[in-house]
Amino acid sequence: MSTPPLPGSAIRLRRRVAVLVSVATLVAVSVASVRRPGAASYAFGGRVIPADGGDLTGVRVVATDARGSYEAIVDSSGMFVGAFASPPAGRVTLHVFSDSAAPTYHTSIVRLGPGLPHAPARIVLIPVRWRVRGGEFDGREVPIDPVRATARASEGSGFWRVTKRGRFAGRTVSWVPDSFPIRVAFRHERGDPYVAASDSLAFWRVAVGVERMLGRSLFRPGTFAEIDSGADGILVTVNRGMSAAGRTFITYDETGRIYEALVTVARPEFLTEPRIAAHELLHAIGLGHTRGWSSVMGPSTGSNNSPSVDDIAYTQLYYAISDLQRQREAPFGILEAAAR
Repeated sequence: MSTPPLPGSAIRLRRRVAVLVSVATLVAVSVASVRRPGAASYAFGGRVIPADGGDLTGVRVVATDARGSYEAIVDSSGMFVGAFASPPAGRVTLHVFSDSAAPTYHTSIVRLGPGLPHAPARIVLIPVRWRVRGGEFDGREVPIDPVRATARASEGSGFWRVTKRGRFAGRTVSWVPDSFPIRVAFRHERGDPYVAASDSLAFWRVAVGVERMLGRSLFRPGTFAEIDSGADGILVTVNRGMSAAGRTFITYDETGRIYEALVTVARPEFLTEPRIAAHELLHAIGLGHTRGWSSVMGPSTGSNNSPSVDDIAYTQLYYAISDLQRQREAPFGILEAAAR
């Protein structure tokens, strides 16, 4: 991905006394509070966090306002600090990019709004390629395109689903680590069709297959009573009156944390269909549809009987981003890498 042109004057590296305050100190306090004796300081700072844990050599952070561009100093841990020459004019935008001809991470464009940033900006960087970790495709490298990952394939979201409103906009819609393995149970309410033991076993074989491909434990047997009483989990049921082969609804809060999912299929035998069951289980862990690659998550199930290597790579990376956003309180990531 090419580096976007920066408005205003040429990039100027600011090495004023004000920005030589340690980045660790800057992150611990409001960047607006940093001062040097006898003069105001218009500092900005934060941290860039590689989603794959890779090397940040060559990664640069540049802040722009209506007057020009100001480059930050970035250390090997991803901490960065810089300063405007005067109070920022208009909207402040951070551009995070690599100066390499073959960048390792996608450019992120973080629009902070007008005025001096009042808090450190923590940004999860999206790698250009992801090496699959574990599972049947272990070691395979897959090119990553955050635009394709977030593009809508039908009504609703893209493969990567993110919150769109409020102060938590841009967070992944996902289960938190403490929820795994997620409880799964068949719903037993008045009027629900009977699910035979053979259909239940076939459904669990598909679930285990999805786990094996992703290289991690995702699901465990639960009870309807547990989930119905408020425990995190996935309920599975049959609705013979439904026109679609399968449909999944998820419940999540404003931060994107999923608490519950309801997987519904139109006929009991669809529980044994790998194309349908795997498709709905990936919906249940937060993923949407895509036309960006050969996928079991196409708007219609098509000919894919199981998740493709691209499905696995994008899913693993999605959850890596999710975990980092929560652990590091990093609000920026997917949407900023997909910005154009």
